[in-house]
Amino acid sequence: MAATDHAQSIKKDTKEWIALALLELLQTKRLPKLTVSEVVKKAGVSRMAFYRNYDSLEQVLKAYYEPKFAEIFDRTYFQSSHEQKITDLTNFFNALSKDFLMAIEGNYTELLYQIFKSHITQLYDEIIPFPDWTGAKRTYWIDFMSAGVFEVWVMWIKNGQKETVEEIKALIRLFHK
Repeated sequence: MAATDHAQSIKKDTKEWIALALLELLQTKRLPKLTVSEVVKKAGVSRMAFYRNYDSLEQVLKAYYEPKFAEIFDRTYFQSSHEQKITDLTNFFNALSKDFLMAIEGNYTELLYQIFKSHITQLYDEIIPFPDWTGAKRTYWIDFMSAGVFEVWVMWIKNGQKETVEEIKALIRLFHK
């Protein structure tokens, strides 16, 4: 293995160890209460290794969750059926419900919302109800819709998923009429 391949492998491992350590610590402590020192100690890496890869703990979470969100949204974006898009989003929130519950308890749902919003903007851009809406109108509508959909799913998870998935899907459909 070439030296650069080895260095890249070490960098990838270091990032993975940091992310896993952070996620493990978040099971017992809220994000605002965690320190980089706690995470690097748990990960078995140096502070220098942390700062070579990240600027903050929030950036670790963003790097961890961004590919997970991108995967589902990349698939969903190319669905032709609006109903299939709702089903895909349902599956997404269902599959990541433990992650969202941890985010609720760890006080970092806003970070997940920012990732969600950056991806869902593409979906909402194509279904905006008034094609002549541009600029601020378009932005406000997309912000409103993405916040509403996200909040419905997060509340469902936070409240113990008491309603059926079909009931939540029906509620989400109301946003898109």
